[in-house]
Amino acid sequence: MASDTLDALKVLRQEAEPPRTEIEMRILAAAGRVFGEKGFHDARTAAIAKAAKTTERTLFKYFPTKAQLFAAALMPAVIAMTVAEGLQQTRDLWEASDLDFETWHETLVRTRLDQSRGIAPQLRMLIATLCTDEDVRRWFVEAWRTQVWRAAVAAVTRFQQEGKIRKDMPPERIARVIVSVNLGYVVTRLLLAPESEFDDDAEISANTSLMTAALGA
Repeated sequence: MASDTLDALKVLRQEAEPPRTEIEMRILAAAGRVFGEKGFHDARTAAIAKAAKTTERTLFKYFPTKAQLFAAALMPAVIAMTVAEGLQQTRDLWEASDLDFETWHETLVRTRLDQSRGIAPQLRMLIATLCTDEDVRRWFVEAWRTQVWRAAVAAVTRFQQEGKIRKDMPPERIARVIVSVNLGYVVTRLLLAPESEFDDDAEISANTSLMTAALGA
């Protein structure tokens, strides 16, 4: 499964084509839910077809193999986390030079949460895949480093140079803390406790206040 999924992801990333028909969109939405709940091995294409209100035969017309369907269903999460178009707002924030750290951080958390809403099943798929498929993990990490990590370190370095945050830690260490805290909130909010009554404004404000206090110059 690993090599097939990775090959399909590479092709999909290059093509970056949205679903072409309503049936295809239904299949992908159903696949995201079923794969997210069952995982690759336990999910059945018959169950996905039924959830999509179509036939397994039609499903395989669009996605000839289970691995290709899995990769296509996974792609929204990959795009949200690594592809430049999906991260343009975040990248603009990383590169903004006219924001104080508190405003920058709060906007960053809100942007990341907004980008992740609606793809919780795919995020669950992505996390599970990264934990179990070493080939996909290595490919994903390289894409993430290129699109996100370099910009994160550059932003932290700039804030340090401007005297807006503490300078007694390497920028890479501070960037890791920021990324970990922000992704931790998104995972908690959307995957670990989706039924809980979150006040996102209050939670994000508290998150930012704590981070600002810890990193203040």
